[in-house]
Amino acid sequence: MTRADCLHQRTPVEIHGFPLQARATLPPRIDSRALHAGPPTPQLAPPTDPDENAASLSNLAEILFSSLEAIDAEHVIEIGAFHGKSTGDLVGWATRRGARITAVDPSPQAELLELAAVHPELELLEATSHEALCELPRADAVLLDGDHNWYTLIEELRLIEARAPGADLPLIMLHDLGWPLARRDSYYAPERIPPEHRQPLARRTFLLPGAPGVVERGMPFECVAAREGGPRNGILTAVEDFVGERAELRLAIVPAFFGLGVLWHREAPWAEAVEAIISPWDRNPLLARMEENRVAHMAERWGLYQRLEISIAELNRHRERRQALHGMLGSHALALAESLSRLHSRALSGR
Repeated sequence: MTRADCLHQRTPVEIHGFPLQARATLPPRIDSRALHAGPPTPQLAPPTDPDENAASLSNLAEILFSSLEAIDAEHVIEIGAFHGKSTGDLVGWATRRGARITAVDPSPQAELLELAAVHPELELLEATSHEALCELPRADAVLLDGDHNWYTLIEELRLIEARAPGADLPLIMLHDLGWPLARRDSYYAPERIPPEHRQPLARRTFLLPGAPGVVERGMPFECVAAREGGPRNGILTAVEDFVGERAELRLAIVPAFFGLGVLWHREAPWAEAVEAIISPWDRNPLLARMEENRVAHMAERWGLYQRLEISIAELNRHRERRQALHGMLGSHALALAESLSRLHSRALSGR
């Protein structure tokens, strides 16, 4: 078995007795033969695995499921299910625990729809987070991983609090509180955001750690705020604004896999149990340095992929021009041969 085979092998591992899948993947590979073979050159495809960048909340499974068990959760709401990567792991956990999962997404993908069709413990709502949270009853825990912008998130938090104020507030877990969206809004549907709460936009652009604006190559985004920082920009900003007005709330941040926020009321009956689980990870400087290194390499990988794609496109254009030139030379040579043949025929007939 080769190293690549080992890395791509999907080996089940167990988290709290629930089997998850190992997600080690290799970056896209280019067959070096493509640089020497005749046209057409195979086109380089971008990563298609929904978890290619370790973007799934399930990468934080040890903390996620330990916390849900600490509060003895029976009903969990997941905002932003999309492909259903983390939803599948939640459903597996819920099946073993006798719990229920409500997944909310306005545009569920095929994998999530298939998951909901075969698991009665999963309720799927095709709605925006604001629409769903206005109607859903209180849950024991809410996972927020939807549209990552200041307005959407702070309204989600206000709606959750309105349904369950004070110590009845559910355990809230928020994904992506680190780079790149801690201090920069991202928009799935910017037209849904009131203009006064929408940052100046950059579309189909790229981001790099440490760059407050946008760059020519880096991690790709469809629609983000043109600049990082400033008031009402980014989801960490939204959480801090929300918590800053409520001294009774405790916010912990696990600086790994794009950042996990854990928010709870200090007087909740399970507050001490959650504190014991989360406290060792909260703003851990070692984790923070490892995550900084991880995202730097990830962004560099995207940049290399983009430069390689440009090089392949240029190579294809060169081959097309060479083929055209050969075609032209071939037609000229044929025309010359025909002319010589006619001259030869005339010479013979004139003897």
